[in-house]
Amino acid sequence: MPEIYLDGMVAPYHNYGGLSEGNIASLKHQNQISSPKEAALQGIKKAKIVYSLGLHQGFFLPHERPIFEVLHNLGFKGSEKTVLNKISAKFPTLLNNLYSSSAMWAANAGTFSPSADCEDNLAHITTASLTSMLHRSIESEFTHVQMQLIFGNLCQLHEPITNLSYKGDEGAANHLRIASSHDAPGFEIFVHGGSIFEKQNIVQRQALEASHAISSNHKLNDKRTFFIEQSQKAIAAGSFHNDIVSLANENVCLFHADAFSNPEEFKVIQEQISQHIPEAVFIKIYNEEISLGDIVGSYLLNSQLVTNPSSNEMCLILPREVNEYSSVERWLEKLPDISPISQIEYVDIKQSMMNGGGPACLRFKAQLQQEELLKINSRFLFDDKKFIALENLVDKFYRDSLSPKDLQDYSLIIETREFLQEITKLLNLGSIYSFQK
Repeated sequence: MPEIYLDGMVAPYHNYGGLSEGNIASLKHQNQISSPKEAALQGIKKAKIVYSLGLHQGFFLPHERPIFEVLHNLGFKGSEKTVLNKISAKFPTLLNNLYSSSAMWAANAGTFSPSADCEDNLAHITTASLTSMLHRSIESEFTHVQMQLIFGNLCQLHEPITNLSYKGDEGAANHLRIASSHDAPGFEIFVHGGSIFEKQNIVQRQALEASHAISSNHKLNDKRTFFIEQSQKAIAAGSFHNDIVSLANENVCLFHADAFSNPEEFKVIQEQISQHIPEAVFIKIYNEEISLGDIVGSYLLNSQLVTNPSSNEMCLILPREVNEYSSVERWLEKLPDISPISQIEYVDIKQSMMNGGGPACLRFKAQLQQEELLKINSRFLFDDKKFIALENLVDKFYRDSLSPKDLQDYSLIIETREFLQEITKLLNLGSIYSFQK
């Protein structure tokens, strides 16, 4: 079964709004000057590494920002320039929310279940609702449009889960799949922040009820589906999504000792999975090896773990920042001896890391049957020519630097639209953005 990765393309308005409560890196770099061109080229270069391993690599397009329809609904009337001036003067923080570049983190685009796991033998996707924060909640509509364009011919696509108060569904960032291989029936683990009726003093973004709804809609086998609560300790340390403290690929699962609220419960899950998949490898990282603070700071487990289809060997794609942590370096040295991971690649995605997103944040992954892969919209898949074409568009339209004040500049809107117009023309997608209609 081929595996495909879709990375969120960094937008021309890439900025450090510092909008995500609990995201330490994002808050740390709030209102600093960003580099949209560098960020986009770094993202494309990471995609090239995955592509060079022989994997199918695609992309999601940037979202249009700001969305003037939202501003109109909030009572801002007049021309676009008038509205922009009003909101800049009265509610600059609201403007930051409506100019968020967070859609680049495609791990939050949705949750995917392969046909091998689903009782109706169809692949299923639920587009994430992202209702816990304003700047992310405005993503779901256009993300769903892209999901339909890319996967509409090969799977059952579900609308975002109904608004569940202050918690919602944040997609694959809180979801693990373990299987003997991509094409074998797997076990799906949904990591949540508790029920919507259990209010805590800390932001827990994934609702237990949302995870159950996705499992039900995807027609997953109850005996092969698990739900476990994320550790509040990990959330407080900056693991706002579980993919900062755990990851899985095929039969390998890496997780930190403080990843889950009830470690004994996860141990039971391990044992049940191992009964069906004897070759399953669960690697627990103890605090004595790497502290929770170093796990979160380095984004070690927000790396991208992939299987090279030609060699069948696993490769761990790491952010360069892990080399700043001696405990992580020591642990990585012994990794080939304790796991099937034989290759390590380092990527420079500093612009994304400064905003709180590592390699795993940038990608949405799907395991497809060969006949399903043939039905995917190839316009969204990279090839050698498309890499060059997108790099050229970024070089032409993206700014080298962007300050918070620049978000109040109407010319940024014009530049963004010119880029989006060119990329939709390049991909022959027609009019998919609101400004094109």
